Amino acid sequence: MILTAFKNLIFPQKCLGCASWGEYLCSHCLNLIKVSNSRICPMCSMPSFGGLTHPRCYQAYGLDGLTAIFSYKGIVGKAITKLKYQFVTDLAETILEIFLSCCGEDKALVKLINKDKTILIPVPLHRQRQIWRGFNQSELLGKMIAEKLGVGFYPNILIRIKKTAPQTKLKKKDRIKNIKGAFRLNKNLPTSHFTSSILLFDDVWTTGSTLKECARVLKRNGFNKVWGLTLARQD
Repeated sequence: MILTAFKNLIFPQKCLGCASWGEYLCSHCLNLIKVSNSRICPMCSMPSFGGLTHPRCYQAYGLDGLTAIFSYKGIVGKAITKLKYQFVTDLAETILEIFLSCCGEDKALVKLINKDKTILIPVPLHRQRQIWRGFNQSELLGKMIAEKLGVGFYPNILIRIKKTAPQTKLKKKDRIKNIKGAFRLNKNLPTSHFTSSILLFDDVWTTGSTLKECARVLKRNGFNKVWGLTLARQD
C-alpha cells in the first residue's frame, strides 16, 4: 500500500480516455466503454451468432467459437498496449474492472462459465521472453479473470517451446508460419482435465493464428471443446 502510494506520487496516474489526473480510467470514461456487439466465426472471420464456428467452417482441431468482449480501438486497446509494452502492471486491475463490468452481457460466455468443469488456459510466453518482460500479460489477466468468474485456472497445460518473432510485425500468412509448432502439451496432466471445456485466453485477437495453433495442440491431444476468449479484437 505504501509502495503504491509512493509510485502514484512519483508517476501519477492519468486517465487513458480524457487525460485527467488521478487514475488510469475515470468513472466518466469507464461508463463510455461499450461491449462490442460484433461476433465472428474464428475460422473465417465472417459474422456469426454468439461467436460460434460456422458448421461449414468446423475443423476437428479448430476453435469451437470466439468471444472478444471489446474492440481494440479506443480506451481498451490503449490499456492493453500500456500494460503489455510499457510494463504498467498496475493497469491489470483496471482492465479487469472493465472486463467484469461488461462480460455478463455476452450470453455465449455466460453459458460457458456456468458449465461444470470449465477451465481457463492462458496463452503461454516463451520462457526467455517472459523473463525479459517480467510477466506474461495473458497469464496475469487470465488468473484474475478466472478467479472472478469462478472457473479453474491452469497456466501450465500448454508450454511454449519455440521462440517466435513478435506477431504484430508480421502479415497473416507469415503469422501462421511463425507460430506453427510453437506449443506443446504438458505431458504430466491429470486425465480429469481432458473432460473439461476450455476457455483459451489471450489479450487480443488479430488474425487468430496464435489461438488457433493452441487449439490445434489441445484438440490433437484429446480435449474436446476449446473456446477462444480475448479482451479485444482488432477490426
